Amino acid sequence: MPEAESRDRIALSSRLRHRAVGDEGVLVHLDSGRVIVVNEVGLFIIQQLAKPISRADLVQAVVDEFEVGPQEAERDMECFLDELGGEQLLAADATDPVQ
Repeated sequence: MPEAESRDRIALSSRLRHRAVGDEGVLVHLDSGRVIVVNEVGLFIIQQLAKPISRADLVQAVVDEFEVGPQEAERDMECFLDELGGEQLLAADATDPVQ
């Protein structure tokens, strides 16, 4: 896989566990013990990040699932990914996703 394409792929940290509870998701960071509750869209994104995925494919998956425009999906997804990254919930290397 080309280096640029590899950098574009994102995945969850192996230090994160998640579970669906109804239409919401509960995320637990194993190192800090921090618990985060996400809405239906956040849960969908988390489920997509269980395996490395490109940002473009993730945006398209959100568009397809929630009938939202690509620009809105990308903007909201990037905000959510920034939050996950700030909490160290994304894999530093997309070759090391959640097991």
